[in-house]
Amino acid sequence: MNGALFAVRLATKADIGALVELGGTTFRETYQLTEDPVDMDEYIAREFTLETISTVLSDPLSVVLVALEGEQFVGYAHLVDSSPPPCVTGAAPIELKRLYLREQVIGKGYGAKLMQAVEQVVRDRNNKTLWLVVYSINQRARALYKRWGFVDVGIKDFYFGGRAYPDPVMSKSIEQ
Repeated sequence: MNGALFAVRLATKADIGALVELGGTTFRETYQLTEDPVDMDEYIAREFTLETISTVLSDPLSVVLVALEGEQFVGYAHLVDSSPPPCVTGAAPIELKRLYLREQVIGKGYGAKLMQAVEQVVRDRNNKTLWLVVYSINQRARALYKRWGFVDVGIKDFYFGGRAYPDPVMSKSIEQ
């Protein structure tokens, strides 16, 4: 990665193929040691397809940011204006549905830069509360979110591999 320029920008339709690869790769890197490989393959085959990513990019309620190091896609964030669970009580909420980085760039400060861009999108959209659901055993992600001021506000089930995982819901206020 040799000091290439880092940038975050809005995803476009031209990024669909790169997002399919990036989404599947980063999801697998994050959860490969904790989840059944067959369940992992099925989830990735369903969630990270050209059609699925195209639908997300066309959704007026969604915003997708891509993080690039030079020309290489190294991370992304997906925000969606969705109905929050009852434990999210802040005004004008928006969900941070996904935030992933390639394993090789974690620890370079890219997560912080991506979070800065996420918070700017939240402000630009006049949302006031950012919320997310995080895998309960993903301590690295939980630590990142806590550093950014998120607090636990409840639990929401995430369904994966035919099982429900009760995962923490975290939330924070965004200053305009």
